[in-house]
Amino acid sequence: MGKRWWTNDWLLQLAVAVGYGLLYLAIHPLSTAYWPVHVGVRLACLLLMPYRFWPALYVGEILPNIYEILPCTEQGTIWMVLRSIPPFTITMPIVWWCRERMPPLPRSTQRLVDIKALLVCVLLVSLGNMVYSSAASATSLAIPGPMAVLPWTIAFFLGPYLAILSIIPWALLAWLNYERGHLREQAKKALISPLVLETVVLLFPAVVLLAWLDKVGSDQIKQIATIAMFLPMAWLTLKHGWRAVALSAPLVIACISLPLPIADTTISENVYATQFFLSIAVTSLFVLGARISVQLVEEEQERVTARNVQRIARQNLQMGEQRMRQASQALEYLAGTLHLTNGRLLEQMRRIVPNIESHAFYKQALATQTQVYRLAESMHPIAWRERGLPAALNETIARALDEAGIAYRCQISGRGFTRLAPSVLTATYRAACEVVVYVTSRLSCTGVNLTLRGGETRGKRWVALRVEGVLEETGIASAVYHSEERKRLATKLGASILDVPEIRDHVRIFDGELHTRMPKDRLSITVLLHDAMQEERSVTSAPMRLWVN
Repeated sequence: MGKRWWTNDWLLQLAVAVGYGLLYLAIHPLSTAYWPVHVGVRLACLLLMPYRFWPALYVGEILPNIYEILPCTEQGTIWMVLRSIPPFTITMPIVWWCRERMPPLPRSTQRLVDIKALLVCVLLVSLGNMVYSSAASATSLAIPGPMAVLPWTIAFFLGPYLAILSIIPWALLAWLNYERGHLREQAKKALISPLVLETVVLLFPAVVLLAWLDKVGSDQIKQIATIAMFLPMAWLTLKHGWRAVALSAPLVIACISLPLPIADTTISENVYATQFFLSIAVTSLFVLGARISVQLVEEEQERVTARNVQRIARQNLQMGEQRMRQASQALEYLAGTLHLTNGRLLEQMRRIVPNIESHAFYKQALATQTQVYRLAESMHPIAWRERGLPAALNETIARALDEAGIAYRCQISGRGFTRLAPSVLTATYRAACEVVVYVTSRLSCTGVNLTLRGGETRGKRWVALRVEGVLEETGIASAVYHSEERKRLATKLGASILDVPEIRDHVRIFDGELHTRMPKDRLSITVLLHDAMQEERSVTSAPMRLWVN
């Protein structure tokens, strides 16, 4: 198989030189004295392309540059000599120093941009272009009279500065988001992103309308329209960070810079003020957007960390419940073994001592077996293990409350309990036990109404639990009579006797909420839990690549 042309270094160098020359000629009609777009393209190429392609870029600018100055013979010989020197001659040393001493694009595994280094590089390149353009203009013979040096010198700085700020962001956006082999997916994802949609729907119509007002309105209307163009940019920046500025700044700069009147020897105060305002506003929004992007990423990292902590807490909760289930099964097996062992032991004792009184021994052995079964039941109920959460609420809690002399009513509605994550079911049962123990800790509580409902909203499953305690002063006597059973209620249900803040913390592991209400003669606690399995399956957004400090 033949060697591909892009693997040949000489052909690749030639392609870069020809490509850059054609690009220079293509964007030349769009460039004006106040918005030299080719300056931004030049800096973007020097920043993003390796050093080995710089000679090709230099050669690629020689011919278009000569083609540009040939029609301007009236400017004089000295001007033509100076302008025949490609601007790359000034820009290359500056960009090389910036890339070596304070690189705007750090050499790291992640694609990041150093905003401080980038702004310094843009500033130095703009100053270099100012010196280049001022030196050439000072030798021009086409200017009939003395030229206002200071305004033109500042304009030679602000024009390239604005051109760079309108080209570099788009180039960096493409560089940051480019992934080889996924160009179509990346383009589709960018087109449907909220930032692009809001830019097209909000920013673009507003900029077009304000640009029209800037063209046909009075001087005051023009000033207001120019300032108002940055309001939607600022709003998008506060919401999306620096990417909003990078996407919208070129549009605003082009709408303001292209209609500016070009004078031969003078520059008006309005043009000077407009360029200065544009430079300050766009730079400020870039810095603000970079800081907001950093904050957004920090918040995203905090959310990811919180999610990881929640996930670990859920796993620990489920593993702890699994250990309790294994311990409960082991205790049940131990209770059965004790029953068989004690039965055989009593049978052997009857054979050795026929007249022995075995009833007391049998009663004691049966009490020990019952205690072991109760301990196993409190750790992990058989009804829950074999028939699920509804059975545990209807049987285990009902039996414990009945022994304590408390009326109990359980109502279960909805569906999808079997599709919930096991950790959610575990948290629901444990929360129900804790809330029931908390409600019945009041002596005036004579009844408990438990309502459980499962559902699904927007593809996200949830379960709601409400425990309502009936408070009656007349039931205090019954509570005192069953005080011993009430004290053992927490042990029977395997509850830790948590307070409301502690139960709320337990519920928040599953992004849940807990509300407490105390209507007349009632104490109502409502718990809402979300399905953790769906949250763990959900695809999180890709980390934002941003401008770093």
